[in-house]
Amino acid sequence: MADDQRINILIQKLSERMGTPESEIRGAVANSSYAKLLTKLPDDKARQMEDILSDEDKAREFLNSPQARAIIKRIMG
Repeated sequence: MADDQRINILIQKLSERMGTPESEIRGAVANSSYAKLLTKLPDDKARQMEDILSDEDKAREFLNSPQARAIIKRIMG
C-alpha cells in the first residue's frame, strides 16, 4: 500500500473517531497547527501529544514504536 493511501486511511479513521471533518485534520497537518485538534483530547494526553509533535525526533520515535505501529495496523485493518 502506498504512503499516500495509508495517510488517507489514517485521516479518515481519525476523522471518524474524533468527530472532526477530514478537511480540518488535513488543514491542521498541512499547517502544522495541531492545537485545535488537541483540544478534543483530555488535558494530560493533549500535553503528551504536543510534546511529541513539537520534536521531530520524538515524533519519529513515537510513530515507529511497536505500540503506535500496532494501533496504525489496527486502524488500517
